[in-house]
Amino acid sequence: MAGTRALLLVAAAVAASCSLLAAPAAASTVADICKNTAFPELCTATAGKQAEHYPVVDALAVLKMQVDAFTKRTEAARAHVAEAAQTASPAARKVLDLCSSLYMDVEDNLGACRRAIGFKDAVTIRATMGMAAQDMQNCDEQFRQIGEVNPMKRFDASLVEMSENCRSLSNII
Repeated sequence: MAGTRALLLVAAAVAASCSLLAAPAAASTVADICKNTAFPELCTATAGKQAEHYPVVDALAVLKMQVDAFTKRTEAARAHVAEAAQTASPAARKVLDLCSSLYMDVEDNLGACRRAIGFKDAVTIRATMGMAAQDMQNCDEQFRQIGEVNPMKRFDASLVEMSENCRSLSNII
């Protein structure tokens, strides 16, 4: 009886220490997976926060995390468009309206990307991410054409980087 109790205590201690090790292992796995992307620091920073919500952290899970982060960043960009329009010139307001519609297109592409992830359809994932990156570049180009500074430049740059990370991850799923 005493031997059984001691064995149970040892087993409980081992289980507790393993559960303590599980969280860092997941974070390290995210970092390992993100090393294979174009912007590993951005990938780790955005995916690492969500890793604890996934029972298995693999390239597919990290890709889902990236798409979630991409969605949030796109929503933030759309909110910033409204802010920037308040002080923009008439020409810049017109371009910001176009950028806002481009961000809506990005959100549509992210929906298609989520469906493609469900089927592990890497070709569609890469295509939707390519279209998303093109939308950001189109927003930037419109500001270049009118000769004004793009108030969305910071958002566009990070969204293009996130799209590159998603494309990189699609190559390893």
